Amino acid sequence: DKTGTLTTGEMTVIETDLGTALLEKAALLEQRSSHPVGEAIATERPVPDGGSVESGSDADSPADRVVSFDSYRNGVSGIVDGDEIIVGHPDLFRDHDWDVPANITDRIANSRETGRVPVAVGRNGTAEGVIVVGDKLRENWDETVASISDDGKDVVVLTGDDARAAQQFRDHAAVDDVFAGVPPEGKAETTVMVGDGTNDAPALAAADLGIALGGGTAMAADAADVALVDDDLASVGTVFELARATNRRVKGNIAWAFCYNAIAIPLAVIGLLNPLFAALAMGGSSLLVVVNSTRPLLSDEDTA
Repeated sequence: DKTGTLTTGEMTVIETDLGTALLEKAALLEQRSSHPVGEAIATERPVPDGGSVESGSDADSPADRVVSFDSYRNGVSGIVDGDEIIVGHPDLFRDHDWDVPANITDRIANSRETGRVPVAVGRNGTAEGVIVVGDKLRENWDETVASISDDGKDVVVLTGDDARAAQQFRDHAAVDDVFAGVPPEGKAETTVMVGDGTNDAPALAAADLGIALGGGTAMAADAADVALVDDDLASVGTVFELARATNRRVKGNIAWAFCYNAIAIPLAVIGLLNPLFAALAMGGSSLLVVVNSTRPLLSDEDTA
């Protein structure tokens, strides 16, 4: 999965052309939103010292500044300090018969081309500016993807976002394919799924191997076969190493058991193997399998 897996999942405001007053009103509205983009905007509420305020902090505005609040699938709206404010996708403005000037539309299109999320902000019937929000890439994402690809596996990036938001992954030599606009149920077609969010849970449960990052949701961790408690994407490679080592260990134990029985049973049948010795040998064989199973699967070099 892209968001929260190949990226940090932490949306931040990259840039905005809004004035201080309108930015504050947009942030006040978004403080009531639970969407990651809204939460990023909420932290941009200006405060007297020139910084910003975290949503839910003691510096939040009095409740009477926000008279009304409505949430939609593509944004929020409400009345703040007597002004009607909309924060969201241009479609939300059109649904309310608000004007979206051409310069706003152009800036939104340009931001999307770079894989960022543009959010229009308007007041009293007209869109006045744009807040550009982005999700940071994990520092080691490209090395991890390259390592998995070098290991002979096909790497596919899945995202519910717009195709342009995933373009940077499509351009990576180690990525075999990218599917954008994928609903949660669509991700369930994977063989091995790596994700972190609640909407990844169905795919994590349905995959032959589901791997959840430790920094993700509890539902994702519960649905997955493996949860990476260190939230390190590079550990995905270690999971594959563990899977291969476990497979080799199981096959080794089965081979030992078959070899022992292939020799011991015929000898016992023809009377060349003392029953007492056979019983002791069987116990010794089982002990050998148990001891072999308790050995570390990976060496220190493998886990480094």
